[in-house]
Amino acid sequence: MLTHIIFASLIEMSVAFVGVLFFLRSTDKLLKHTHILLSVAVGAFLGVVFFDLLPESIEMAGDSAFLFVLLGFLLFFILSRTLTWYHHHHSDEEYTHNDNHGKPRATMVLAGDALHNFIDGALIAFAFMANPALGVATTLAVLIHEFPQELADFFVLLSSGFSKKRALALNFLASVPTLIGALLAYFLGTHIEGLLGPALAITAGNFIYLAASDILPELSHNHGTSAKKTFRQILAVLLGIAAIWGTLKISGHHHAVEGEHGHEHGHEEEHEEETAHEEEHHE
Repeated sequence: MLTHIIFASLIEMSVAFVGVLFFLRSTDKLLKHTHILLSVAVGAFLGVVFFDLLPESIEMAGDSAFLFVLLGFLLFFILSRTLTWYHHHHSDEEYTHNDNHGKPRATMVLAGDALHNFIDGALIAFAFMANPALGVATTLAVLIHEFPQELADFFVLLSSGFSKKRALALNFLASVPTLIGALLAYFLGTHIEGLLGPALAITAGNFIYLAASDILPELSHNHGTSAKKTFRQILAVLLGIAAIWGTLKISGHHHAVEGEHGHEHGHEEEHEEETAHEEEHHE
């Protein structure tokens, strides 16, 4: 089982290399369409929050999930301001506005992605421990729905001033917690399971901050507000949302599978209890 969990985690980590698809195009050409790529990223982040992270965190942590979403939002707001201040006061005169704003954003993207990957790794491990077939289904589901999000992360890193190779390396580094989360879940079991709900909610708060308070304002201030550009940006945001919704539908959503498994398991236990009761009554 441990071998299967490690192998599944390594497969999930490989999704971080999705950016290699864009190595055939020059970085300059890609950055000419920065406003479109960032708009797609906004849609992807919002889709992950409202179709995936938030429902799952509420299911795991109940109403307290909203408190952790707020906490995540505030934490990453503080992190953003702190990093921006640091870069501003430790830069030379040639430090550009894009670099000054882009590096903190890249840090937040990587931090949020690392936490999300850690949770995915833990969920994969729990699924395999419940049932090997469920583990395979969960791995496939996570693999499918991680694809557009990792692509969005790659776009944001590119727009923050990183080269393709650097963005790819950082994206892979943020995927390493997948394996860490899986191994901790395997060895610690229920001790880590109770932390997943709050962690999902904090990740949701991070993505909401990135999308609504960081990237969207830049699209308005630095990439023009003409009707044509605005229309394209809106379409790109909707495309990002649709990509997440579609991949979650295709994957069948791994938690739905887990819920179905748990439901069936509950029926089996109920049936066993009824049989035992009948036997006792017969005696």
